[in-house]
Amino acid sequence: MRDYLVRGLALGGHMKVVAIRSTTTVDAIRAAHDASPLASVALGRVATAALLLGSTIKGRQQIGLQLRGNGPLHEIYAIADADGHVRATCGEFKVPTPATGPQRIAPAIGLGHLTVTKKLDAGDAYNGTVPLANGEVADDLALYFLQSEQVPSAIGLGEKLGPDGVVAAGGFMVQAMPDIEDEDLGRVEARIKALPPIGELIALGVTPEALLDRLFDDVEVLARTDVGFRCPCNREHFARVLCTLGEAELRSLVEEEEVTELTCNFCSKAYTFDAEQMSALLYGARMYEEASAREKATPEPEPEPDAS
Repeated sequence: MRDYLVRGLALGGHMKVVAIRSTTTVDAIRAAHDASPLASVALGRVATAALLLGSTIKGRQQIGLQLRGNGPLHEIYAIADADGHVRATCGEFKVPTPATGPQRIAPAIGLGHLTVTKKLDAGDAYNGTVPLANGEVADDLALYFLQSEQVPSAIGLGEKLGPDGVVAAGGFMVQAMPDIEDEDLGRVEARIKALPPIGELIALGVTPEALLDRLFDDVEVLARTDVGFRCPCNREHFARVLCTLGEAELRSLVEEEEVTELTCNFCSKAYTFDAEQMSALLYGARMYEEASAREKATPEPEPEPDAS
């Protein structure tokens, strides 16, 4: 079955709703990093949450979700776009899985912060950061919406692992409009509390639409988007990264290494450059240094005189 999300309205238009099945997507991310069960759950949970956030943007915008803490995972970071593409990484792919199982990731994240980054079409970016509520992603993201955007929200995320990988993953996000009645909120909260684990529901074949139907009696689906794991990295990008090291550093690498290898953090694909290819990048490194020097030497514009 293909992964997809649906978004729409419920409670007569007083509630925005999104639900997703992300099983294949999460398993592809797990496989790309050869992640341990605990790291797989962490990567999947943040990737699924990022896709839910991606349903709130449009065009060429992107949204990033990062949990950074003092635990062995260090950080988990996912980036999604409005077209349903997501990629994810974490600080330690082989973090051991406790005997109690991989479902609780908070101890591996520890104390820290959640940051949401919105990259807009014009290149501008907005960052919002809140302390971690409990490190389990769903509650942390709900806290972010309440504190940073003043939007009461409820998020549910879950996954189920099998001996060969991820067999189910998905979630939902519901957000109250300003004019919603307290009585309606109470009914939604009761239904959310009564839900079985999300991973179990997805494993049983419950669709995103059916998941929303368990929470509301009047869901109106407005859009459906296929989702999947995609990393846009390429050789040209990493060639530019090497150029930013500067001419002297590149010459040193040419002299010391027969092959220079760079690995993408989001898909673990390796890009290799031999000595001849590295030498060809020296001109680009020189141009980058000269451009940086010109930028630093450019004086700040003088402020306009006060005409008052």
